[in-house]
Amino acid sequence: MQDPLYVHFRDRFVGVITLNASGSMQFRYDQSWLERSDCFPISLSLPLDRSIEDAADNHFFANLLPEGMVREQICRSLKISQDNDFELLKAIGGDCAGALTITTSDSPLSHEQSPQYEPVSEEQLAHWSAGTSGAFSTVTGQNAVRLSLAGAQDKLPVYVNGDQIFIPGANTPSTHILKFTSPHFSHLPENETFITLLAQEVGLPVVEVRIRRTAKAAVTLITRYDRRQDSGQWLRLHQEDFCQALGIRASQKYEKEGGPNLRQCAEIIRQHAAYPLADLQKLLQWTLFNLLVGNADAHGKNLSMLYSSSGSPVLAPFYDLVCTRNYRTISREMAMNLGGAWNPDLVTTKHLEGLAKDFGFRFSIVSDNVSQLTMRILDSLPAVVEKYGSQFGKSSVLERLPIVIHKIVRRIGTQISQANH
Repeated sequence: MQDPLYVHFRDRFVGVITLNASGSMQFRYDQSWLERSDCFPISLSLPLDRSIEDAADNHFFANLLPEGMVREQICRSLKISQDNDFELLKAIGGDCAGALTITTSDSPLSHEQSPQYEPVSEEQLAHWSAGTSGAFSTVTGQNAVRLSLAGAQDKLPVYVNGDQIFIPGANTPSTHILKFTSPHFSHLPENETFITLLAQEVGLPVVEVRIRRTAKAAVTLITRYDRRQDSGQWLRLHQEDFCQALGIRASQKYEKEGGPNLRQCAEIIRQHAAYPLADLQKLLQWTLFNLLVGNADAHGKNLSMLYSSSGSPVLAPFYDLVCTRNYRTISREMAMNLGGAWNPDLVTTKHLEGLAKDFGFRFSIVSDNVSQLTMRILDSLPAVVEKYGSQFGKSSVLERLPIVIHKIVRRIGTQISQANH
């Protein structure tokens, strides 16, 4: 029989993960957690009364793990079968997205233990930055390093102090995420940084990003929103993405594969957010922004709820914002349908009316947001080009992306205008 895994929230023991007869993970809250006055459900899909829907617990914890080629490389390196979520979580679940730590002991995690950080040399960082695949798999699971980040892109949780980057060891919290150049999609770090800066300029709440240059290439350095410094120590903040909240497996993150749709995302916020009207407005702007800048990869794992100390969730700052239209090999079909439209080039007033219904808004609210966001994007592009150039230097994205975005905005504006006549 497989030894269980133990789930901790900071220094508190939360519950146990075991394997059932079919090999799926099952979770149960420990009674000590349930008896605490400050206990909370670790997921909207894992209520404290234990009325957990079939496989929701397996999907929640599997969603903490890497996907795609990154997962394949890690499993090969650690000699773990690719479909063995339990063993992979055991090996790398020390520092995950959010506040949970997965260990092989139910002993409380002590905040008194000394943080373990291994410096990354400039030579090593330059090697990773050049698009050499496997940075994550090279580090995690080795020498007591237990890092896990969901997603298919090669990225690495790190600790940053000034200009020095460190690899956290054991269960020590990371503070930032490094994303590397892709061998398949040119200037991906610059693309994400530019689009995130644009989103910030037009008023969306986003993660803090910057370009970090090495001797070979650029990487994106992203400040983690699920970490906070308190009395000189870094604390993990609890969060979950929308696939976790809905009990959906990571391999089905796209709506056509059974993943979240916008109506479901809006309903999560309406029912559970501390400030539902404000967060619904943010979700609407995120949806329209992705449409207008050509991001077709805005799926359910790119939205998260961040939990406050009182346990009330709010919509987390937006992340993974990229102009996928810049790459011809990426499908233009949107990850979530917009009022019934999958092709962004065919969005009309009719689809915006459908979007309004999905959100429970009057159509005028959606229409006004489209008009205002369109103007803000076009007005902000020159300022963002200048800001990017002054902070991070020259890049081909400064010429390419504004042209792509202008074309998209004009096309969508024309399409909506024609549908109104």
